[in-house]
Amino acid sequence: MELLSPAGNREALVAAIACGADAVYLGYTAFGARSYAGNFDADGLRDAVAYAHERGKKIYVTVNTLVKQCELDDLRDVLDLLSDVRVDAVLVQDMGVARIIQQSYPHLVLHASTQMTINNAQGARLMKDMGFARVVPARECTLDELRKMADVGVEVEAFAHGALCVAVSGQCLFSSMIGGRSGNRGQCAQPCRLPYQIDGKKPADLMSLKDLCTIDILPELIDAGVDSFKIEGRMKQPEYVYTVVKMYRKYADHYLKLQKEGKDRSAYRVSEADKRELLAAYQRRGYCEGY
Repeated sequence: MELLSPAGNREALVAAIACGADAVYLGYTAFGARSYAGNFDADGLRDAVAYAHERGKKIYVTVNTLVKQCELDDLRDVLDLLSDVRVDAVLVQDMGVARIIQQSYPHLVLHASTQMTINNAQGARLMKDMGFARVVPARECTLDELRKMADVGVEVEAFAHGALCVAVSGQCLFSSMIGGRSGNRGQCAQPCRLPYQIDGKKPADLMSLKDLCTIDILPELIDAGVDSFKIEGRMKQPEYVYTVVKMYRKYADHYLKLQKEGKDRSAYRVSEADKRELLAAYQRRGYCEGY
């Protein structure tokens, strides 16, 4: 299994690798779904890939916004760079971008972004047939749905920790409708996190979901066939990245060790002290186990 960490800047990249991430996903300065993260320019990206590869780690780059026709020349410039620095995979939402990569950069490995809303085995099979090596399912999927996707024979990268979006798989137009900042263009202003008032009642966080935490059910996810455990947080601080990756590394390894010893999931336990440290790394409205 792979533990996949976010990195919004070089400090987060270093923190992730230092505490046990197998791979890191990050964004270039263009076409990534977190345009307000620190992100990496050309020199920074070259350095990040070299730093990771020297340590036996992988770098995945997000090219997962919807791309306009007038931006295709700029897109090709970005893909030229990603090809040149030999990133390990590219996350894509736009099927036009996927087609360009397959036609002109066939050596680049394709991962289907969660923004593609793959939520069942049929969708996973379609992505596999279209040449994608991995799918990042919609965050609304159940364990049974993840298990069926894994049975298709395509890699499954599931979100394990971090923010959940009120819209299905992040396919939200709220920010673009009220402020011209489209989430599908990497510019979400997160208006769902603001308090709203209904029928004269006290304003409340009516659309702001709890964050995801699967540390207690890691064994179920591993047994379901999930290949990569994705931590959300390219906008978060290196200290957050370090703590969360450290804890998931510790407990993923713990369960794999139990398996080797012939023990089942009932032997798996997360200490209360570790759980407190993990949840204290970032607090918004609390945590849940998602679907």
